[in-house]
Amino acid sequence: MDLDEVDRKILAILQADGRAALSEIARRLDMGTATIHERTNALEEEGYIREYRAVLDPDLLGRNEVGFVRVNTTAGRSSEVAERLVEVTAIQEIHELTGDADLLLKVRVADRRELTELLREIGQYDGVEDTATDVALRSVKEEHTLRIDHE
Repeated sequence: MDLDEVDRKILAILQADGRAALSEIARRLDMGTATIHERTNALEEEGYIREYRAVLDPDLLGRNEVGFVRVNTTAGRSSEVAERLVEVTAIQEIHELTGDADLLLKVRVADRRELTELLREIGQYDGVEDTATDVALRSVKEEHTLRIDHE
């Protein structure tokens, strides 16, 4: 599916407000609601839209400690370890890397005690050789949206 300008505008609107009604999108784009409905369904079916969700405030929820954990694994086991770490709810992101570490995890916890427990748990996973952790002093920018260029 090739995205045209209308598709990109729909994606931009939904990314900014996942609760935007199709009728509101249609009004903003000066199009029919049925057309927007068809296009949105196609964007969902093609995988451009993965899900709709609310972005929660971690500070208000008491999850304001952010850490970045570099994980070194036994040779050839990084994917296996990554797939098992997916189940750990405190881990927000898991990236397989080139370079000095095999995996990079972004974790969010309530406090340092919880971070210590999490690191102990990760360190006990079969295939994990060692970890190194950086704790964020403050988060200057956390983006949850993707730039949608108009071609």
